[in-house]
Amino acid sequence: MYVIGTAGHVDHGKSTLVEALTGIDPDRLKEEKERAMTIDLGFAWMKAGEDQAEVGIIDVPGHRDFIENMLAGVGGIDLALLVIAADEGVMPQTKEHLAILDLLQVYGGVVALTKVDLVDDPEWLELVMLDVLETLSGTALADAPVVPVSPISGQGMEKLRDTLSARLRGTTPRPDLGRPRLPIDRAFSLSGFGTIVTGTLLDGCFSVGDQIVVQPGGHKGRIRGLQTHRSKLDTARPGSRVAANLTGISKEALRRGDVVTSPGTYEGTLLCDVTYRHLRQTHAPLKHNVEVKLHVGSAEVVARTRVLGQRQIDPGVEGWMQLSLRQPVVVSRGDRFILRRPSPSSTIGGGMILDPNPGRRHRRFRPEIVSRLETLAQGSPEELLLQTATGLEPVRRDELLLRSGLAPERADEAWRHLLAEDSIRVIGGFVCTSAGWQSLARQLVDELGRFHRRSPLKLGMSREELRSRMKAVQAVFNPLLDEMLTDQTIVEERGLLRLSDHSISFSARQQQAIDQLLARLNRQGVNSASVKDTRGVVGDDVYSALIDLGQLIQVSDDVVYTSAVYEQIVDQIRDFLLQRRTMDVAQLRDLLGTSRKYAIAILEHLDDIHITRRIGDFRELVASNG
Repeated sequence: MYVIGTAGHVDHGKSTLVEALTGIDPDRLKEEKERAMTIDLGFAWMKAGEDQAEVGIIDVPGHRDFIENMLAGVGGIDLALLVIAADEGVMPQTKEHLAILDLLQVYGGVVALTKVDLVDDPEWLELVMLDVLETLSGTALADAPVVPVSPISGQGMEKLRDTLSARLRGTTPRPDLGRPRLPIDRAFSLSGFGTIVTGTLLDGCFSVGDQIVVQPGGHKGRIRGLQTHRSKLDTARPGSRVAANLTGISKEALRRGDVVTSPGTYEGTLLCDVTYRHLRQTHAPLKHNVEVKLHVGSAEVVARTRVLGQRQIDPGVEGWMQLSLRQPVVVSRGDRFILRRPSPSSTIGGGMILDPNPGRRHRRFRPEIVSRLETLAQGSPEELLLQTATGLEPVRRDELLLRSGLAPERADEAWRHLLAEDSIRVIGGFVCTSAGWQSLARQLVDELGRFHRRSPLKLGMSREELRSRMKAVQAVFNPLLDEMLTDQTIVEERGLLRLSDHSISFSARQQQAIDQLLARLNRQGVNSASVKDTRGVVGDDVYSALIDLGQLIQVSDDVVYTSAVYEQIVDQIRDFLLQRRTMDVAQLRDLLGTSRKYAIAILEHLDDIHITRRIGDFRELVASNG
């Protein structure tokens, strides 16, 4: 799952292009229809590439008056679609949107040169192309391909789709860190459903039924339903556009910028330490204690700058800051942000969150503070070790410490810290991150879930079959499975593994056929109908289910009994052997009043399951059954 975000000047054809790509008009507001101008975020989706991967598209407003709405949508995108009209070329909001993408480090992008059908002069088109390339130079989109298109005539649209697909294939999927968060970009209510929020899911998975907390307000609720692009989901993955139906929380309690999280994972903060780059085109330095607007995720909040280690940050220069916020926001280390001047409204710079909750205000010119921020910017030993483990897991400890690139003493110290924080786990001699362990467990659950959906009349699958399907967890399969059996996420029954909530159920017609079959087999006793005839009565799938459930016991390729008849036969044989010590085929035939066919099948079966043991032409009880 990937998300594309549009960018570009007003009236350059972003929404028209999105509709041509997807068949969906992203302008959803009445005012947008009346003014023929995008005002707020719009949403659409399509499938891309040979694998028909789901791609969400966020369409943003291009007018400078609605730049804050644009910023609420581009924080979680994987690829930028910068739209520039061929008849106008690069315009002011083209440059501001491009600067924002650069500050957010959205390195994947495609430029759509729209309205080429309105340009008859090849020289003008060449000049516009040169201007576009010059504008992109030195930015995150410097290598972005430029595709001339016309959504009206269809010119270049197929090439644009192919180019977007190719760029998405080179995009790194969003990681699953086991700490899901959904920055809300829209909250509304629907009759019969209640509160619904939308956003781009980050850092983890959400499943239907999960308990959640919306921060920074601390509102507790539960996920009633999940959708992506109007398709219902049991579990939503990182990087996907998600609509979540929440219970226990009213729509009035929520606002854009709030974050849906798992309990105990994130909290709001009023202080955060950051690294910051001041835009060269601002022409004025950023000074200490200046009021700015902070845009991070889908949130917008007023903040004051606390410049650290220097008196001001000049245009084109990077520096350290602590931002003091008027209202709490939910942020995580590594989040990118944008700062804007409130009046006159303009984008002045942006950067990355280093510490989302420093706890107290820093003294501005303390060298140790700057040193700490430098370490955070480069990554702490614990973060480097955890990142290495994430890429290698499951991995042996010695290999992990070696591959981390840390000095041995720093690696050992980081190792101890991560163990103490329960960020990593050692299982069966292998190291996994806690998030990775959860991800491996989820893979087992997903694989069993797929099996149950494909074969609802099968009780489960064997350990060997599940292991063979789970190549990613081979090294830690047994301890992982043992833990899941202990907490009863997975249940082992009759030698088969199933999810705890799975059970075989039959239709009324199937159950009627089953009842008639079992009654018939019970009447027949030891001289039962053949396996072929029995299968014919209920069908192969139901027959296999009855075997899994233990209601039928097949003792050979051609002989099958109900559990009641089978237990009676075994008890008779055991009682005979306890008195006579040995038995041959003829004796069993006479004991049960049956034929050699049935007698031989029963004895060979009992040999196979180690109730009896063959000695020449005779059988005796195995010692443990004697």
